[in-house]
Amino acid sequence: MNNIKLGEFLNNNYLKALEYNKEKEGVKLLLLEFLDYSNSDLIINKDRILTNEEVNTLQKMIDRYLISNIPPQYILGYTYFYSLKIKVNENVLIPRFDTEVLVEVALKYLKGNEKIVDIGTGSGAIALALKKNMATLDISGVDISSSAIDVSKENAKDLGLDINFFKNDLLEGLGKYDVIISNPPYISYNDKISELVYQNEPHLALFASENGLYFYRKILEQAKDHLKETGKIFFEIGYNQKDDVIRLARSILKDKQVECFKDYGNRDRVIYIH
Repeated sequence: MNNIKLGEFLNNNYLKALEYNKEKEGVKLLLLEFLDYSNSDLIINKDRILTNEEVNTLQKMIDRYLISNIPPQYILGYTYFYSLKIKVNENVLIPRFDTEVLVEVALKYLKGNEKIVDIGTGSGAIALALKKNMATLDISGVDISSSAIDVSKENAKDLGLDINFFKNDLLEGLGKYDVIISNPPYISYNDKISELVYQNEPHLALFASENGLYFYRKILEQAKDHLKETGKIFFEIGYNQKDDVIRLARSILKDKQVECFKDYGNRDRVIYIH
């Protein structure tokens, strides 16, 4: 028998995470999900003795993260976004906490009767969160990746949400919408990102040319033909892209007003065009 306490096992792997330059929260997430524990459960049960089977299975999962460099969400096969359990795999970006701000801002300004398109939908997280919280919305999600659309369709089915997910290149060939929402690829090819992200998450969903601005420009240009006269656009942006995206929006959609909202870390994160 290993006779190791839960708290000791966790602390040992926190030290291991430090050694491998990984976030200890990834270790904690794997442990909590495996044991079906909350944070408070973890505190209450810190002296619980783990079984050999638990230790072996948990250590294998944690080592896939720490040593094999695989994101915990891909190891689990799911993540949480806006209180929804969302399936993810290597074909889709892992939804970030900051993206929840995009959903919050959109819900604040939507009435509930709009026809919406989520461009670059990936796992479908944004569209799913909007539909779950405002069931009367007519939402479509598009992505150029067939593999990503397979994931978003599966998520919609599992969550019982009626969303039309389909493969498409941005707005090409589509009709007019009341709302365009998008968290497009916005990382410049010159920017450095973490090895964990670079090695695992789809580059198609991460990087963009024109210093990260390509998809903002393309969507804004297409919006002239695919956004209704009183329509709205919601973008997630990189923390340092506010001025560039606002400049693009004002030059392409001259009759629209533009606002910016900050994320939970007080960084510029959402552009609202209306």
